[in-house]
Amino acid sequence: MKKARQFARAALFLFSWGVLFSAFVSQEVHRDVPYVPSPPEVVEEMLRLAQLKPGDILYDLGCGDGRIVVTAAQKAGIKAIGIDIDPQRIEESWQNARAAGVTNLVEFRQGDLFTADIHDASVVTLYLLTYVNLKLRPKLLSELKPGTRLVSHNYAMDTWKPDQTTTVVVDDSVHTVYFWVVPANLTGIWQWSMPLNQKKLDCRLEVDQHFQWFQGKLTVGRDTVVIQETKLEGPKVNFQAVLTDRNQRIVLDFSGQAQGDQITGTVTVKSNNGEEKIPWKATRDPKSKKPLDTGESTW
Repeated sequence: MKKARQFARAALFLFSWGVLFSAFVSQEVHRDVPYVPSPPEVVEEMLRLAQLKPGDILYDLGCGDGRIVVTAAQKAGIKAIGIDIDPQRIEESWQNARAAGVTNLVEFRQGDLFTADIHDASVVTLYLLTYVNLKLRPKLLSELKPGTRLVSHNYAMDTWKPDQTTTVVVDDSVHTVYFWVVPANLTGIWQWSMPLNQKKLDCRLEVDQHFQWFQGKLTVGRDTVVIQETKLEGPKVNFQAVLTDRNQRIVLDFSGQAQGDQITGTVTVKSNNGEEKIPWKATRDPKSKKPLDTGESTW
């Protein structure tokens, strides 16, 4: 009878530790998505859309067995980093890197995608789920440099519409590949001065933006107009404004690069007097800046 009680206590002890260990493991490795590797054909298309070039740094978020990272290092000779929460996937990734002979170019990190440091990426690849992409979206827009390229297999970003979409057919299964360029944040109020018709005029630009699309009102001196022909590609900013001065039509073509709270570039002034290029340097009131990830589009 005594031995039976001892056996029962031992069994209960082992069961309790088993429950605690299972809870610990499930807490340590919480997978937001199931592991499903991208077919090689899809990997090739993702990297083609990413337009890899020397000096790029690629991050694959949810890297699985590391196939995108290894292929990028093999094909383009660039630095590539994979992040996954599952230690088994990280070990598989290192094995694949060693087999491919690219361990000098790649790195694999076990960690949480939402807290990982990715600020130095010039390319980010994803094969997650839509809801995970949406959880990542604010991080991608706020931490990545304007001009960073994003590529996602099968899952989009809701109201952040892709710049390009392609499909790949593999064994009668259709795979969609989405491509974005991270835009500069132009939201807010920008100010500068410039010479026009032998006068130095104060200018003010108020910008509303939804991801890579923007619109705004430009005030030059006392005249206010809606800007036209707006285009934003990463940090590259272009727009046009048309003014009327003494029955003369003046077209202002703005072209510049945004960096933080400054835009630097040129303004091409077209009028009856011909065409002239003048320097353009605008400064934003930092308090007027708003996040790009604003939820539903009003456009």
